[in-house]
This record gives sequence, structure tokens and C-alpha cells, in this order.
Amino acid sequence: MNSSNIENLIQKDLETLLYHKSIKGEISVNIAVEIAAYVAANFLRIIFAKNKEIKPEELKGVFGIISNVYNDIFNDQLEKADYEKISEMALTFLQDTDFDNNSKVFFKSIIQ
Repeated sequence: MNSSNIENLIQKDLETLLYHKSIKGEISVNIAVEIAAYVAANFLRIIFAKNKEIKPEELKGVFGIISNVYNDIFNDQLEKADYEKISEMALTFLQDTDFDNNSKVFFKSIIQ
């Protein structure tokens, strides 16, 4: 996957999940942070499965894309602490041996 492809996929995932939460009237900073963390962890998992490692620039790239998308969507309403929480949560999710199943359940609960 090239970087523009990953950027488009991450943006589409974030926008789709936020849209579905917003039409349910369930949008908040905490929800946005959780969505971003799951999306980040999911893409990092894909990168790891493909390459058997995650390079620092890939890690920064995924979180940078999310930061850029969220800055556009939320007009700088999120604070540095929110972005730090996204990265902390994503890395914690990846340590869970049941992450693949948990992420499917999480994404499905939003889309339904």
C-alpha cells in the first residue's frame, strides 16, 4: 500500500464511522478518540501482518494522517492530550490477543 492509498483509506474509515455515530446522536470527543484509536490500531495491525514489523515512520505516518483528518473535521477542537490518548489506546489495543475480534465487534456496533 502506498502512502496516499493508506491516507485515503484511513480518512474514509474515520469519516464513515464518525458519520454513523453522528446520525445516532452519539458523537463526543471520547467517541472520536476511541474511533481513531481503533482505526489506527487496525491499520497498524495490517502493516504488521504484511511486513512483520512496524517502522517508526509508519507509526508516525498513521497517527499523522489521523491527526490531519481530525484537524480538518473538528477544526482544531481536539487537544494534544486527545491525540496522545489516541496513540496510547491504539497501542494498548494492539497488545490485546483478541484485538482482531474486538475491532470487528466495535466497527460492526457503529455501522449497524
